[in-house]
Amino acid sequence: MKHQNLPKSLHKNLQKNLHKRSHSELFTPFLHQGATQRPRYRALFNYLQQQIMAGKLPADARLPSTRELAELLKLSRNTVKQVYEMLQAEGYIETRHGDGSYISPQLQLKAVSKKSPTDNTQTSGIQLSDKSNELHKLRTLHSHSNEQLLLPALPALDQFPWPQWQRSVSHAGRQMKFSSGRSYMGEPELRREIAGYLSASRGIRCNMDQIMICSGSQQGMQLAFSMLLNTGDKVLVEDPGFPGIDGAISTAGGVKVSIPIDEQGFQTDIALNRKQDAKLAFITPSRNYPMGYTLSLERRLQLLQWARQHGRCIIEDDYDSEFRFDGPPLTALQGLDGEHSVIYSGTFSRILHPNIRLAYLVLPPALVEPFNRMRGFLDGGLSALPQLALADFMARGLFASHLRRMRKLYKARRSYLLQRVEHEFGNQLTWEPSDGGMHAVFLLPQGYDDQAIAAKAERLGLGVRALSYYYDQQQPRSGLIIGFAGYNEAQIDQGLKLLKTTL
Repeated sequence: MKHQNLPKSLHKNLQKNLHKRSHSELFTPFLHQGATQRPRYRALFNYLQQQIMAGKLPADARLPSTRELAELLKLSRNTVKQVYEMLQAEGYIETRHGDGSYISPQLQLKAVSKKSPTDNTQTSGIQLSDKSNELHKLRTLHSHSNEQLLLPALPALDQFPWPQWQRSVSHAGRQMKFSSGRSYMGEPELRREIAGYLSASRGIRCNMDQIMICSGSQQGMQLAFSMLLNTGDKVLVEDPGFPGIDGAISTAGGVKVSIPIDEQGFQTDIALNRKQDAKLAFITPSRNYPMGYTLSLERRLQLLQWARQHGRCIIEDDYDSEFRFDGPPLTALQGLDGEHSVIYSGTFSRILHPNIRLAYLVLPPALVEPFNRMRGFLDGGLSALPQLALADFMARGLFASHLRRMRKLYKARRSYLLQRVEHEFGNQLTWEPSDGGMHAVFLLPQGYDDQAIAAKAERLGLGVRALSYYYDQQQPRSGLIIGFAGYNEAQIDQGLKLLKTTL
């Protein structure tokens, strides 16, 4: 439409009407959505900022006056003034004396889609590192819900003594009033209790100064690998073994070397004959995960000799050795080490409750200072409250009594599981014997696809795991890993009934 021949007054009125119509269209989305948000000034500021960043309000474009916009949006004029002042302070607009407010001419923006905080669509603007992309190729820990039945590694949640724990938490809260500060190694009260417990129950030789508290065993492993590995260094691991360690090794620049296991555990003759140049070994000598095999004394001594002769390090993951049903817990590998070659790792989340995210490392004396220094760079240490609560829980004997009760309970639950599996499944599931733990491994007949069975089971609300998933380089065996520790007899029956429909 041409306006050149219109009288000046009519041309001005027409431009004014067109101007209002364009403003009305521009602010229609805000009228439908943003005007309901609180506070109103923040909603309008966010909306205008998004329009500017998206190029819908281009550089040097004139904004409506504060009075016009207030009338259009049915807001107070002071609200609009406040928004304009905020936009000007951040450089989005400028005010020209006697001529209104304009989008800053310095903002030469391309049309950019500014996503809302809840928009999870993929963008190509940010590039992940090569190392991050490599992690997608690694085995990971299964995600899970505590609502699943027969989930491995789940303790008996309903048996945890919450009233006593609450008293320990209350005591810790009062104690924190007198705390002198945070230690990167962890609260001394807890480290003292752990040192005493490990000496009495696991034969570990250490003092409290060697113990570092972590938020979980994964954090401890990540710290240890990052401190000990250079790019390309080899790490000996068990096969089958714990897949959660793969990412920790890779992000530290290490190269995993899988060594087969048998009924006597990690095959040290294969490992040490072929891989003398490995920088360290990561093993679960008390109970391999998932098979449950125990590393023989002969092989323990061979491994310690290798570490001593070549100046290597062994990381001992002792994830649930407390639950040994056929006698007391075995002496830890660290307890046999006279040369300070072993880093010992323990956790409380499995033996107490998954929400108590506390674990620990027992470090050789020479590693205490460098690990302490690195910890300060990473996270500055943990909150004192849960540490002091656990220290009080242990000092009052509640930790030891809970372990005794759970050891007895889990033994009974395993016996019930084995009895019911034999009755319901016959030769379809064959138990692979173990001296304890929180799960049982059952082998499947040849031709059964354990991963397909586990996938079907998951859709039915079961947490059973496929044994073959835990193999790396070795020929996998087909089987199912079935948790029993966290379930009463009725729940075990219910879970097995559902599992039977998948076979």
